[in-house]
This record gives sequence, C-alpha cells and structure tokens, in this order.
Amino acid sequence: MNYLGDLHQRLDGVLSFLEPYWTFANCHMVNFIVDNHWLHMVPQSLRAELKSVDHVKQAINIIFSQKNSPQFPALAQFSETCKHQRLVSCPQLITSLEQLGQLLPATMEKHLSINEFMSAKKCHEVDQTAALVNQLVRSTTPEASATCYIVDAGDGKGYLSSRLALQYGHCVLGVDAKKSNTESALARNRKLERAWNGLTERAELQSQGIRPSRRGKKSATKETPVNIPVQNNYKTTSRFITTELNLCDLVKEHFEQEPNVTKPRICLTGLHTCGNLAATCLQVFHAQDNCRVLCNIGCCYHLLRERYSQQESYENKALMEESTDYGFPLSRYLQQRSVRLGRNARMLAAQSIERTLSAKELPNISLYYRALLEILICRHAPHLKNKLKVGKVHKFNNFFEYVKICAKKLNEPWLTAVGEAELEALLQEHDVDCHYLSLFYLLRMSFAPVLESVILLDRLLYLKELGYEHSFLIDLFDAVISPRHYAIVAFKP
Repeated sequence: MNYLGDLHQRLDGVLSFLEPYWTFANCHMVNFIVDNHWLHMVPQSLRAELKSVDHVKQAINIIFSQKNSPQFPALAQFSETCKHQRLVSCPQLITSLEQLGQLLPATMEKHLSINEFMSAKKCHEVDQTAALVNQLVRSTTPEASATCYIVDAGDGKGYLSSRLALQYGHCVLGVDAKKSNTESALARNRKLERAWNGLTERAELQSQGIRPSRRGKKSATKETPVNIPVQNNYKTTSRFITTELNLCDLVKEHFEQEPNVTKPRICLTGLHTCGNLAATCLQVFHAQDNCRVLCNIGCCYHLLRERYSQQESYENKALMEESTDYGFPLSRYLQQRSVRLGRNARMLAAQSIERTLSAKELPNISLYYRALLEILICRHAPHLKNKLKVGKVHKFNNFFEYVKICAKKLNEPWLTAVGEAELEALLQEHDVDCHYLSLFYLLRMSFAPVLESVILLDRLLYLKELGYEHSFLIDLFDAVISPRHYAIVAFKP
C-alpha cells in the first residue's frame, strides 16, 4: 500500500471539492440576512429547486431522514458528494481497533464501565481511551519489569489519568496549563481512591448482568475480585506544553523514587487536547526520543494556530501567545501548498453532523434572533457591523425579550431605544428567513466532517512524512456520543 500517495490523493480531492465553498464555510451565520447568504453562497442548482418556504421545510425533513428524494435531485447530489469526502468514505486510511490489535502483542483488557464522577459521554471516552493506552503501553514495553510512564497532556480534571493509574496501575503524570485544574484533578483522584473498591465491584456485577445493591448498602456478592489502587502513581503538574518542555526531566522530577526512572520510556496521551496542544503533542513525540508511544484525540480546532491564515482572533489571547509553533498545517505537503482553513471553517470542523442528524436538531432560535439583531445594528449603528459580540443569551421567551437583554448586556443606548413596533415589523418582514436560515445551517454543517478530515489527515501525513510506519488514524468513539471521535496513534520500534 502506497500510504503517502493515498494520503496525497485524498487531500487533493478534498481540497479540490472545498475550493468553491471556502466563503460558505467561513461565513458568519449572524450575517445570513444582512449579507444575503442564501443568494450568494448556496449553489444555484439548489436554489432553483427550493423555490418556496414549503420546499425548504421539505428539504429539512429529507436531510433529517438521511435519505435522498427524487423531488430534489440537486440536494441529493450535494449531500452524496459531501458524504463521499468524509473520512468514513476512505476506509483504507482508517485503522480499526481490531486491525490495530493484530499488530500489537498485548490484547485489549476487558474494561469496566465506571460511570460515577463523570457524564455518560465522558465515561464512554475514558473507557475506550484508557483501554487503548493500556494496550499500547503493554505492547511496546519490552520487559515485564520495565515501566512506561504515561504523560497525560491537558489533564484537566484527571478523568483519563486517574483511570490509567487506578484501574491499570500505570505511573501517570497529568500536565495542565491551569494550576486550578491540576489541584482539582488530585482532589478528584483522592475521592476516587476511597470509593474505588466499591466502584469496581459494582461495575463487575453490571458487566455480568447482575444489578448491584444501592450504593451505601453492603453488597451480598463477595466473589468479585477487588482491585486495590496503587498509591502515589498519579502525579500532576501545572506546565504549558511546548516542544521545548523536556518530558523526560519532568517525569524524573515527579517520580524520582521509582527504580526505572533514569531513562524513562514515555507514552504521551491526551483526551480531547484543546487547539494547538494536539499538534504540539505530535511534534513532541517526534522531537523527544524517550517519548515512545503517542495516543492523541484532539478538539477545539478553532484554537489552532494556522501558519497561513490571516486576521485570527482568539478568546484567550494570552494563552494562545504561549504557543510557539503552528498547529496547521503540520505536513510538508500542505505547507508547500500554503493551505489555510480560516477560523470559522475550523469552528465548523468541530461541529457534529452525526449528532445533529441523530437528534433532528435545528439551530437554536437565538441564532435567528441574532441575525435579526444584526439588521438592527446595520440600520441604527452601521459602524458596529460585525463588531458587537453578543455571546450566549439566556432566559428569553421571544424576540422582544432577547433584544432587551442584548441592549443591557451590550450597554448600547440606541438598541434600548428601538421600539416594539419596529421589532414586530422586523419579525413579520423576515418571518420565512427563519426556515431558510435553518436549511442553510444544515447545508453548511455538511462541510464539518470534510473540514475535520483535512486537519486529521494532515496530522497523519506529518507522521508518515517523518518515517513513522506505525502511525494510525483510529475511529475510537461512537460519533453520536462523542463528536471528536478520531485518535492519532503512533509508536516507535
């Protein structure tokens, strides 16, 4: 298999498909009405089919049904073309857990589903990731007596790291940029340690189809083996990870009492590492020889630092300025082509078309109200177009209340002065736009998994270009439960 050639071909095809749609992908939804996005961005063939609001409503139902209709052939072609560009349509570039398992000497242990202290979504993610990391570490550690230290990048509340330490007995160092997170992670881990025996017993019973007794009451079943947590094998530190941060020294500093820490083997992992951190983890894996295993699931693509994108803005500018490296593109192939995505396209890449279609979920009414608010801004304060950041607005029952809350939140007297008669007229004038905006939203979301594929394939290609034969893109989670469900896995021989 010519893996590099296949990656090049796939990226060329996806970028060629996206070429006429970059403006569509990078548009601001709040400008849907004022800039007439429907006319300027939706392909003419689609607009020709959707001649009335009834057609628009029917198209929305067809998209949610995930079945094509001969009534709208252009919509069917658009949907099928978008689907063809998703990662699921190129199985030759994705490695399943079963395929990876065939390459690893250690088998994946049966993992207990322990859902206390976290949401069902996080439970699913932690179960799967911890089992995979454990399998990778055991498969790549040459001697049974040797220790592979796990560094959890972007440790957060310690969901993954505490599971690796408590259930699998690994030495884990959780690294997070925020000191408050590392302190919370340790506190959570102490709470887990105290409850661990009971939690594992309950999980084992549930895996056997036995309903455990209510928590707080002693279980009548005693045959279940109890795992006793290994003490002091989970540490945390507050550091900002860059390629200059020496993980080997960091591990030796925090596990100095361990017998095999002089030349530590390191597994670098991270569950939903935010923004640039995911790309940095790949760069650290390559730069530091002691880092032997990589398992990374990224998220928050809008916080990636792009090499060729201009006029970027970030919510946490101070934190982003600490990022010394670019997060996209990583591969020489896309760098030679000066490929750029744009912040709005990266935000779109982090959205979940699978979850939206599964829930048949239309955009919140606040998006429509925000588009109407932009009309008021252009009418009464045109110098503020695209400059007012409203953010989330809560606890409103109608457009009038929404505007009132925004006026107070933005501290704009002109908005307070807008009367209800004008607001009512605005609602009536743009009544049908609510339906067109919803369909536009769904059409635009069709690009989300396509855009994400560019980011993920770039990361895989980066590792392949550097000669890492054992580098893989793994579809790890259920896409509806966890939208960021792909893992980048690599290990050095």
